[in-house]
Amino acid sequence: MGKSQFSYRDVSGSYNYVREAKLIKKKIVSRTQLVSTTGGANKVVEKSITVSQIGSVKSKKGRNLTVRPLASEFTVWLEGKKYTSKMNLHPETKSLKVTMTSPEAKWNGVKDYPFPKGRYFCFFSQIPECLYHNRLLELSQSEKERGFDFYIVWDAYPYLQESYTGIGDSLFASASVKFDGKIKNLNRFVVEVEGQIILYYFKPSSDFAKLTWIAQGITVVPPGEEIKEDLE
Repeated sequence: MGKSQFSYRDVSGSYNYVREAKLIKKKIVSRTQLVSTTGGANKVVEKSITVSQIGSVKSKKGRNLTVRPLASEFTVWLEGKKYTSKMNLHPETKSLKVTMTSPEAKWNGVKDYPFPKGRYFCFFSQIPECLYHNRLLELSQSEKERGFDFYIVWDAYPYLQESYTGIGDSLFASASVKFDGKIKNLNRFVVEVEGQIILYYFKPSSDFAKLTWIAQGITVVPPGEEIKEDLE
């Protein structure tokens, strides 16, 4: 939790990445900004805010802790034009209402997307906090050979699907997380989604440290650290 800055690189170039997460009244509130420094000027090219509720659900063994996506707002500027995607939970229909606003007709309007059957759901930009509060980091470390299933909710939907390759066209994507050992005093976890691997690194405190998404050419590391595909 807290606010941190990172160096971000993908196929389009290098950026500053600002990430902030707070726990407010049993809600996880996170904000991210992707900032271009081309020409010496700081220009926000993407930003998001996501909110999830920490609660519990009934089970045969009692009540289990769970994180439930509540709302998000994602904005991206493409060729100077603004594209926005807002999401809100509809508990009565067990769905997410997505409101799209953009210069293009195909990305305008409102649509409901029912949740698939599952226990764990994490906004993509909130994966580190979501996995932690769902105890999936802890469980995967105690059962090292086992992967734990969850669903990613693409809070940048549907614009993410246009810029990333091979991640499907759905709001929800089935995923799994598995502990992958210690690398230079960091705990590494493998998140697999749509046949692709995202390597997440956490400090001993369980705070997010960095990530590598090889298939998309994405790396997020602390400022000044060499950006590389860390596969050892």
